[in-house]
Amino acid sequence: MVKSLLIGLAAVLVLATGATAASSEQSKNPLRPGNVHRLCVWVEQGGTPDTAWDLKAVKAYTATHKVCIEGKKGKPGKNGKNGKAGAKGAAGATGTQGAAGAQGLMGTPGAQGLRGLAGLDGEDGLDGEPGAKGDTGETGAKGDQGLQGPAGANGTNGTNGADGADGEDGLDGATGPAGPMGPIGPTGPIGPAGPKGDTGATGAAGAAGAAGPAGPKGDDGAQGPQGPQGPAGPMGPQGPKGDAGFSGLITVSGGSNTGQKQFTVSCPLNLSTPDPNDRFEAISGGFKIQGSVTADYRSNSAGNPSGTDSWTIIQSSNSLDSGTVYVYCMAPATP
Repeated sequence: MVKSLLIGLAAVLVLATGATAASSEQSKNPLRPGNVHRLCVWVEQGGTPDTAWDLKAVKAYTATHKVCIEGKKGKPGKNGKNGKAGAKGAAGATGTQGAAGAQGLMGTPGAQGLRGLAGLDGEDGLDGEPGAKGDTGETGAKGDQGLQGPAGANGTNGTNGADGADGEDGLDGATGPAGPMGPIGPTGPIGPAGPKGDTGATGAAGAAGAAGPAGPKGDDGAQGPQGPQGPAGPMGPQGPKGDAGFSGLITVSGGSNTGQKQFTVSCPLNLSTPDPNDRFEAISGGFKIQGSVTADYRSNSAGNPSGTDSWTIIQSSNSLDSGTVYVYCMAPATP
């Protein structure tokens, strides 16, 4: 029981001193005491089972044992750690590709060679192999998103290449492997009969064609993995000053009545708020009652337990002026 009493006193002292730390000035209101550093209460060691070991703000006929607790200011707590930096935003889409430059003019064809002697109609020649496809350029690395740039100007037309010199007739090559059957050509004119010539060698493969124009823009690549966490940001500015707390307790007594009655005592009005009916908060209550107490609770001024600004007692004595009720209210600190 003594252990429970000490725990209750410590809790009341923590509430009183913690709230008063927000103010360093004395209250100018005579109903509001100064900061609480020492709390004393009277303990009711006897009485009925309902009231035994109750705490009183004043000495009563059954509360004769005085207990005091003096609090000391604790060390300030450490600042909390800064939050993590947010994830890096995704790269934006690549700007549109500029228009391709105009294709250069075709060079002048070379002079036609002399026509050979007509021979017997031979088999259709094999189709030559197509020229090798130009290499596809490597895909460039994806850059970070930039602002949309203006469309580039068209490139200048390339100059015509010089005509190449006619090459000498090459020697007849060996017979090449058979290629796929080509389409039937038109019937040529019948030439004079001549000796049957040997089958000519398959000509060399043509030179690789020029690189084709750039293809259309490819689809956007998949989003890359999230980057590493950035460094901790600087400490933010100091926040605004908080609302005033409370500086002590206000004790209100009253509620004298006779017989089996309900006693309700309310805290004073809080004149610092615009609400004309707003009262200080009740944190505890007490009583000096003849007979048995059947209820003891915080309430509103009508005795409804949903309220928080009054204290209500119900007792069963029929004696004249059989009881007095006390309510202990929080006194706000001066801003």
